[in-house]
Amino acid sequence: MPGRHHLLLLSLLFAPLAGLAQEEASTPARPAEDAPRVPAEEQPKQDEGPRLELEGLEDPAGTGTKAPAPGAETPGQTAQDTFTERLEPTTTLAQRAAAILDRTTLGGYAEHDFILPQQGVTTFRAHRYVLFVYSHISERVSTATEIEFEFAGSPLKRDGLLGAGEVLLEFSVVDLMLTDWATFRAGVILVPVGAYNLRHDAPAQELPERPIAYTTIVPTTWFESGAGFLGGFDLGRDWRLSYEVYAVNGLDAKILDGQGFRAARGSHLEDNNNDKAITGRVSVSPFLGLEAGLSGYTGAYDLEGRRVNMINADVFWRLGALDLTGEVVRAFIDPGYVQGFPNNSNANTRDRVPTGMFGFYGQANYRFRIEPFFRLLPDEWKEGHFTASLRYEEKDTDTEFITTGDVARLTLGLNFRPLPPYVLKTSYYWEKSGGDGEQPHAWSGDFWSEGHWTFLASVAYLF
Repeated sequence: MPGRHHLLLLSLLFAPLAGLAQEEASTPARPAEDAPRVPAEEQPKQDEGPRLELEGLEDPAGTGTKAPAPGAETPGQTAQDTFTERLEPTTTLAQRAAAILDRTTLGGYAEHDFILPQQGVTTFRAHRYVLFVYSHISERVSTATEIEFEFAGSPLKRDGLLGAGEVLLEFSVVDLMLTDWATFRAGVILVPVGAYNLRHDAPAQELPERPIAYTTIVPTTWFESGAGFLGGFDLGRDWRLSYEVYAVNGLDAKILDGQGFRAARGSHLEDNNNDKAITGRVSVSPFLGLEAGLSGYTGAYDLEGRRVNMINADVFWRLGALDLTGEVVRAFIDPGYVQGFPNNSNANTRDRVPTGMFGFYGQANYRFRIEPFFRLLPDEWKEGHFTASLRYEEKDTDTEFITTGDVARLTLGLNFRPLPPYVLKTSYYWEKSGGDGEQPHAWSGDFWSEGHWTFLASVAYLF
């Protein structure tokens, strides 16, 4: 029955594709909501409908200079010359590169940290360097990709030994716009559980560290291979409703206390069962500056059909110079074990899988300026600002027991943003875990007497 149930869900998910593809071709194109924005002057202008030359030889900018079609002769060129040119790899690659150059945007972001912990040693950390590529293939087809090098990629030196580092294709999708309210997406997808996973880029964040529940229970950056739809509707004069819904390979059985779902994500090559997870988010914005979202996930994590079900709520509210944001997540997990991988796999540890997880954060950001200071700065920095931040958060990666996976943290931060794409951040946080058998909360006395502090500074920039 579970297999039939999900076949029905999958058929309902993809059923709109055939009907929506018959919409009139005159519908104006809009880029996918979370794809990198491309200035209007860079987008190709086409008098015809969407076209994709598989050889990559057409002139995408509409300049009137069109590359020769396969097998076509140019003036003064014989059929033999044309055939020989088609077989020349460098010529073909040069033509393809020229054909996509003026419809492709290359950019990215980076983050570098300095850590001063009360427990441990200080260190500089090349945290992440992310490249993204966006290409407008046609009027209705676009693609976007992010490649992350974490801790400078590979090899990675840890505890004096060289090992494999992390280079990940965290996001890589191709979008087919069917109407102005529905786009079909396929590829490596950001799982839409909560707002933070969808908007996690370091230059857009005010604090150096991600929320602790949103690196474990929602394992940001959470990405899965799959396909589905996204879009939005205007509801009256001011209201806007947006949605994303996908079928993905989903989490496997490597679900652990402390780490949460982090080791269970990222099934790009294979799924460990025939069940496909369903995930989605719906958000509503009654006016500019306020958004509330509700999202969820359901899918089997092993061959026995044991399931993970997750629900998340998020809100963002801008009140002048003050931003208020927060999220809460609850996961329900069928009892089971870390198993179901091939018999010779070391992943079959038979560790107990937690049956529940819970986490939340609440954050306030206040932007302000110190005018005498800004008058001393270069002209291009005089529109910059400072931001003071306060965040309280908790995570519990096994709701049945009090363990070191239970953590409460209070963070104070101050950053300086001279330009929108560049930010210098500092933060100081105090945290306590449940390793002593006591549930950690900021309002309990042992949070202050038995916790510890860490100071972080970072620079993040977009390019």
